[in-house]
Order: sequence, then C-alpha cells, then structure tokens
Amino acid sequence: MFALMSQRRAFRSLSSLYRQGACQSLASNTALARYFSQMIQIKLPDLGEGTKEATIKEWFVKKGEEIDEFEEICEVFTDKLVAQIPSTHKGILKKIYYQDDEICQVGSTLADVELLEGDQTNSEESAEENIFDETSAAQASMDSFKEDNKSQTGGEKVLATPSTRNYAKTKDVDITKVLGSGEDGRITNADIDNFLSKSTSQPRGKRHIPQQPSLTGVTDKDQVKPIGGVLKGMVKTMTESLSIPFFTHQDEYDATQLMKLRQELKLTNKKLTLLPFFIKAISLSLRNNPGMNVHVNPETDEDGYIKEYVIKHDHNIAVAIDSPNGLVVPVIHKVQNKSIIEINNCILELRDKAATGKLTKEDYSDGTFSVSSVGNLGGTYFVPTILRPQGAIVAIGKATKKPKYIEGANDLNRWEPIDAINFSFSCDHRVIAGATCVRFSEDIRKLIENPQNMLLSMN
Repeated sequence: MFALMSQRRAFRSLSSLYRQGACQSLASNTALARYFSQMIQIKLPDLGEGTKEATIKEWFVKKGEEIDEFEEICEVFTDKLVAQIPSTHKGILKKIYYQDDEICQVGSTLADVELLEGDQTNSEESAEENIFDETSAAQASMDSFKEDNKSQTGGEKVLATPSTRNYAKTKDVDITKVLGSGEDGRITNADIDNFLSKSTSQPRGKRHIPQQPSLTGVTDKDQVKPIGGVLKGMVKTMTESLSIPFFTHQDEYDATQLMKLRQELKLTNKKLTLLPFFIKAISLSLRNNPGMNVHVNPETDEDGYIKEYVIKHDHNIAVAIDSPNGLVVPVIHKVQNKSIIEINNCILELRDKAATGKLTKEDYSDGTFSVSSVGNLGGTYFVPTILRPQGAIVAIGKATKKPKYIEGANDLNRWEPIDAINFSFSCDHRVIAGATCVRFSEDIRKLIENPQNMLLSMN
C-alpha cells in the first residue's frame, strides 16, 4: 500500500513537471532511476561542430561487464572528429543499442547501465540536478517560443500555427515577410507557397533539383553500404560545393631542380617528401596574393547574393589524405611560421592520426586553402572541389619526364628532359578573379623551378 502511495506521488510529481514543459527529456534520463529502477541510459551527446549523428567505431566493453564512472565505453566518429564516450555512472553494462559501423543520432541511447549499490545516491543527486536544469531549460524554451511570435522589425505578432512556421522553415522563408490571408491576418501554408511563387528575393543561383525515383534492382548478392562518418562528410561537402560558381586554372611547372634538392636532403631526412616544399611555396606566394587565402561568408543580401568575404591572416593549409575510413582533410595551422621540415613532420603526424582514426575537431579547424596531392597515385590534370568556406584549392599531379625546348646562344637550341608537375587550381569566381589566380600560380612556379629562392624567402 505504502509502495502504491509512493508511486502515485511520483507520478503526480512527474505530471507537474510535464505541465511545466520539462519532462520531455526527463522521461529518458537518470531521474527515472530515482523513482522506478536503478537503470540509467548512456546517450550520444552533442559533439559540437553541428554534428547530428555519429557512427559507432568500436565498443570497449561487452554486455555484462562492470564499468566505472567516466570509463570510456565506446568510440564514435563523424565526418569531422573521433570521440570516446564515457559512462556517467558506475555499474553493469546491460544492453548495447548500436553495433559497430551503425549510425546513431545525437540524443539516442547507446547503452543501458544498471547502477551498482554505491552509485545509487549519486544517481539521485544527479537526477535532482537534471530536474532543475531541465525545468529551467523548458522555461527558456517557452520564453523563446513567445519571443518567436514577434516580428523582428516592428514588434508585432505574427499569427501562424507551429506547423505553418515549420513549413516556412523547410521552405527557407522568413515568415515575418509573408502576408497572411487567414482570419485576423493569420498565415497559412498556402500563403507560404504564394510568397515563394511571387518573391523576387530568392537567390537567383538556386537550381531546382528534380526528385529522383527510388532505387530498384538491388538483389541479395549486392552489397548495400550505409553512408555515415567520414563518407557522410564527403557527401555533404561535395553537395554544398555545387553552389559555388568556380573556374579552374591549370599549369605545368619544371620541378627538376626541386627534385634534385629533395634527393640531397633525403640523405639526412629520409621521410622528406615533395609535398612540404609545395605547401611552403604556396604559403610564400600567399604573401603577395592574400586574396587567394579567403573565407566566404554564406550570408546573403536582400537580392540573394553573398555580401562579404574575409582575407585570412594565417595560412592554415588543409591537406587531403586518403585514410582507411575515407577522404579526410586535416589542417596544418600557421604554415607561414613553419619551416619545410616542420611542415613535413606535421604531414606525417596527420597521416598517422588519419590512419588510426585519431583526428580531432581541432585538426580540421579553420582551413584557409586546400591542397590535394594525388601524384603518388597518378594523374596529371584535375578539377578539384572547393571546400567551403574556403575560396580556393589546388590539386597536384604526378611528376613525369618531358622534353623541354631550350633556346641557346648563337642558335644553339636544344631539347632537355625535365621533371614536369601539373598544378590545377579551382577558385570561387565570386571573390577571386582569373588574373589573381594566374599571378599566384606564377609566383609558385618561380619558387618551385628555383628552390633556392624559396630558402631565401623564408623567415
């Protein structure tokens, strides 16, 4: 009887919280452990960087094993980072909801943990804190909802149902600019559609992408590969790049002297490659051509065009790396302050981290110019894809032996073999002119074809 009364009091307490709007997330957190059981749920937290989902890479514990508070139970990865998820309590792992390589949404339950005797008090204290925090969060959410009803311009209320507001957001429409046709000026879905059909403020660069039919013909012998983690990041990046009006400039450099210099230096630095020379030449050339080292602000004016871009001070060079998990593009920060040997060491470190899945979000942060060196695989000319918000990228091809016509004195002209390397630039034509890219490329040529000048130009 006393248990039933206690349970009723608990339900009344929860009902009170529901009325305050705070129980939506409380129903799934550790507060339930206080009222009903000693089982808690470990959820995938918000990992930052706009992450909405993550892929399970590895579980460190098995079902039935005992775990300590803060002990790492699994590792997940996204298109931008790898993270270890700790347990919030000490207990027994009772259930695992996602297996390796499965995709989990932020906020979804990863595992159930049964609390051990000594951790139950801490669970109750944590539950009380969660009740307080989530009640405050609910009140803030309600205040935000009320504020959302006001126009950003005149302070007048915009009459629209939540479903219509959501419909406007999915259509990328500012609801405060829509004229309502309903009772008392209430805005309907039809008003949103009418606004879209008549509006002249929509970005002119947007294209209508026709809906593709569902995929058919998949058999039991086919292998279906889910898209997640690093591959998901590549999908998003490549899709976003379609919105950038770009041009490509391609040229060929004589790298004969540079390759000889590199062979000499390899006697004392066996892991030295050509890539750090290229990256340093790019950085030195950015000094004279800062307009190539930019970030483009995606915000648009009333006509739908971008309204500003930022010339970045630091040369943070993003380097494309082919890892076991897919293409990753970590960043070497402040290249303008680094020597060729330091750049080479950074590349080796990033490659090791990419191979072991240990790249962090800091490794991906604030790239200002990208380099994709695929010459070790093959190929000559490319059309590389710009990584937003950057304004430019270069792809470097394979070195090949070619004849070069040399004009000599007294008509003693001749052909000589050279080591030719092709550079392919893609630039955002909204902020970078073709002449800017050509001048930049010529500065790089001078340094690569005369590497002694590169040494003279360094700090």
